[in-house]
Amino acid sequence: MPAKIGIIGRGWGVRAQAPNFRDAGLEVELFRGHDWRKAIESDADLVTIVTPPSTHAEIALAALEAGKHVLCEKPTALNASEAQKMVDAAAAHKDRINLIDHELRFVPSYRVARERIGEIGPLRYAEVRYSSPNRGDRNRQWDWWSDASQGGGVWGAVGSHFVDALRYLGCEVESVQALLSTVVKERGGKAVTSDDLAAVHLRLRGGALAVMSFSAVSGGPDEPAVLTIHGEHGAMRLVGEELLLSRKHEPFARVAGSDLTHRPGNSSGGAFGTGTYQLGLAFALALDDGERSALASGATFADGLAVQRVLDAAR
Repeated sequence: MPAKIGIIGRGWGVRAQAPNFRDAGLEVELFRGHDWRKAIESDADLVTIVTPPSTHAEIALAALEAGKHVLCEKPTALNASEAQKMVDAAAAHKDRINLIDHELRFVPSYRVARERIGEIGPLRYAEVRYSSPNRGDRNRQWDWWSDASQGGGVWGAVGSHFVDALRYLGCEVESVQALLSTVVKERGGKAVTSDDLAAVHLRLRGGALAVMSFSAVSGGPDEPAVLTIHGEHGAMRLVGEELLLSRKHEPFARVAGSDLTHRPGNSSGGAFGTGTYQLGLAFALALDDGERSALASGATFADGLAVQRVLDAAR
């Protein structure tokens, strides 16, 4: 019997996790967010928490206590204090898998980037740009994403992925400066309190800087996020599933990309969907075959806490 995954919540869990995990050979059962206790009481081997960040800590702690392996959506929690409780609970249940769903770590091009980042020499600076119109429509319905008290906002939803990506590529964060803004201030007569625009500067270990911009209210088309890292001897750029490399000021050349994905056509969710599928394969190896090393590159709750501290510092 394949390992069984209980997905708690809708949205990303239904759109991307369910189809990609099934394609990876896992059994999937869906649970509504308010029925999360049913998931914990079910026969699922692992539960994925795809609910508002304000609920993550409570569900994760209960799941670990019940003996479940846990995959939690990002951002890790509402704040670092809650994330620390998750780390402590994971330490008390060392035999249980604890991961944050930073699935870009499992995208083939990101893995190649991690292997080859030394080719560009000592780090000088990094750039991240995310531009999407998906929250720009003022008529879009108010939901938890509009509510800062529930953990909504583009900085937590998208910024967390790229803070983690920088850490995955060896760029640890030492200090933060940020401007967060709410462009669309009301939806359906309800106030929007979360950010839909973020401009963030990071100082990285060793003195390099990272400049990051995240917009969910862009006037142009939806574009793939772009992460560029500049070193003394070259630069590497990640665009969606593509990895481009420049040496000695030469034009960028593609060195890894969508031909490394799992099957013809597009996965559910683009690069994030491909990462989800690859994560599903790793779960199958870990849960069905006992190969925990398949998950070694994943973001643990401790990694999630490190990212959460950066998120908190920007607010």
